Amino acid sequence: MHYQHRYHAGNFADVFKHVLLCGLLRALSRKDKPWRLLDTHAGSGLYDLGDEAAERTGEYRDGIGRLANATGLPAPVRDYLELVRGFGGRYPGSPLLGLACAREQDRVAACEKVPAVFAQLKAHAGGDPRAQLHQRDGYESHALLPPPEKRGLVLVDPPFERPDEFDAISAYLKKASARFAGGVHAVWYPVKNRHEADRFRRRLMREHPRSGVDLQLHNGAEAEGQMRACGLCVLNPPYGWASEMEPALRWLARELAQGPRAEHLVEAWEAAAA
Repeated sequence: MHYQHRYHAGNFADVFKHVLLCGLLRALSRKDKPWRLLDTHAGSGLYDLGDEAAERTGEYRDGIGRLANATGLPAPVRDYLELVRGFGGRYPGSPLLGLACAREQDRVAACEKVPAVFAQLKAHAGGDPRAQLHQRDGYESHALLPPPEKRGLVLVDPPFERPDEFDAISAYLKKASARFAGGVHAVWYPVKNRHEADRFRRRLMREHPRSGVDLQLHNGAEAEGQMRACGLCVLNPPYGWASEMEPALRWLARELAQGPRAEHLVEAWEAAAA
């Protein structure tokens, strides 16, 4: 059985990832020049939070569900929420949010290797002329780089089904960054334990001697068997982006808290530190 995101769509990890994704694309849009988003593991692109799968886990209730009546939203969260509301009750994945952020001149390339899931992605996004959909393994998508626009974001968001996922990510990033050195490269990952996350960050710092920032959100949940934290490691982030996102992460840590240990972490490094 392959990973099925419909059970987890709209959870706290999605909110975290997508607030940051929209923030990255908005930062790229400050210039008139076009950009391209490459989503390596796109999924189906759109999810019904009222279906049996979403209701079975109920994870969205402690994610996007917490924001329905929230007040005092920071600008990045408000922008994200307005985009989500534009999908009429269904929750957009990264490729659909990318298209929602995209201007006429921008493009979104999305990869999905599972045939049935790719068919859903094609149904949801195939009619948009700005979308380029590829039924292929996301770890082979470095072949699509560099993009014609010479600007953009590579989002690496695998399902973490394989025990060597961090190794696979590292190998992919070496190829992708070599072909697209000027691009922004962002990796989402679950934080199963902080030592593992620290090792991964140090590995990226060592293997990719450029500026970067690692952002994490811990919801403080104490129940066993559920994800409690996740991170986004961004190589070559837009100037000032992390500082703009930090207040939004602080707000999310408070609003999405499921326990007293909820917190956010932001650690940046410069190229000279590698």
